[in-house]
Amino acid sequence: MTFRYFFLLVAILFSPCLCHNVSAQESNLKDGAALYSIGFGYEWMSDAYSSNGFALDVRARFYMSGRLFCELMGHWGTHEGSRSVLQKGNPFDIDDERNTLSGVVGPGYEIFQSENQTFDIYLKGLVGYGIRSSRFDDYQITGNEDGDVTLGCDKKKKGIAAVVGLGMDTRFKRWTLTPSIDVLYIGNEWNVATMISFGFFL
Repeated sequence: MTFRYFFLLVAILFSPCLCHNVSAQESNLKDGAALYSIGFGYEWMSDAYSSNGFALDVRARFYMSGRLFCELMGHWGTHEGSRSVLQKGNPFDIDDERNTLSGVVGPGYEIFQSENQTFDIYLKGLVGYGIRSSRFDDYQITGNEDGDVTLGCDKKKKGIAAVVGLGMDTRFKRWTLTPSIDVLYIGNEWNVATMISFGFFL
């Protein structure tokens, strides 16, 4: 179900590619142009049991001037890990699996830009809707060196999602390479994603 929603977001974001007129000059692409990109990287989740995590983004950025843009972003993050706890004085491993899915939109601005627009640094702030689903073994501390384990708990949270991001675009003609870091609020929890994205101007 999560993949179905994510691929629907991909189709919505990239559908303008089918009818966009490729007419901008390569030396000055941004004003009125669109940048479509896909990225992947590491995601840290505040409620996860370990530091394992993976993230995937699709983005469509529409420029209203040489610096100001509006971005649509679909984001999927996943985590699967474990940690060791004490139960009845003995070590015991508890597992968790967590997934996030969000669709957000909002403005961005290039706070630094090279003279020929082949390099820039941008900030963005996006809001939208997100889903956070978790399957985990719960652990409740009952003493200094002990606790109770409940296996196979499920939790799902839906609601407002928000993203604040910082990134650096490097352009090679119409292609872009973008390392970035995003702070995401999804399902009443905070995530941090470090990404590398590949894009193409239309």
